[in-house]
Amino acid sequence: MPFGTLIYAETSAYGVRDNSLNTQKSLQNNSILSMRQKIKEQQERIEGLTTIIEGLSASVNKLNIANKNTTKTIYELKYMLKNNKIAFKEKANKEINKIEKNTSINKSSKILYSEGVRHFVKHHYSEAKKRFIITSSKGYKPAISNYYLGEIAYYTKQYKDAISYFKKSVEIKDKTSYIDTLLLHSAISLDKTGKKQKAKIFYQNIIDNYPNNKTAKISRDRIKKL
Repeated sequence: MPFGTLIYAETSAYGVRDNSLNTQKSLQNNSILSMRQKIKEQQERIEGLTTIIEGLSASVNKLNIANKNTTKTIYELKYMLKNNKIAFKEKANKEINKIEKNTSINKSSKILYSEGVRHFVKHHYSEAKKRFIITSSKGYKPAISNYYLGEIAYYTKQYKDAISYFKKSVEIKDKTSYIDTLLLHSAISLDKTGKKQKAKIFYQNIIDNYPNNKTAKISRDRIKKL
């Protein structure tokens, strides 16, 4: 082999080796870069997850605090409601005590009832009402006590209250000497509150069952005007 050709061949052989080494180095460098990139990406992901976890932890803490605050608030509300209920009860008891004191609750129900009737006859409705409220609540002659309360409401033009008291009186006892008056005043109270059809039924009941009473005559006159 000529010397020039040998030089060329050796040079070519070295060139091949150099290119191979360069290629390997290049591949290694690329691999390292790729790994570094992946590591970087992983670190970024880890950092991202860490941030998310920290955020979630913060949210959980906030929720826990919120739950504690909510529980505390509910407790405070319940406490306030309980106090309000107690305060209301105390106020109601004070009012009852005031009424009882003013109407001499130490007196027997029988005496209070008698006083109530006397006040009613004299048209001292406010004083009569106080006494009948007590006798009714104590269960002393509850039917007639409610009848008197109905009459007081009727004569003071508190017709809805009158109807309620009359109804309660009848529910307790429906066979009384004053039943036709109770029915008449119930009818008029219904009439005054716009319940004319119901009033008509009451008027007719009085006409049919107590035809000779004064209440029947009043009922006939009033039913014509409906």
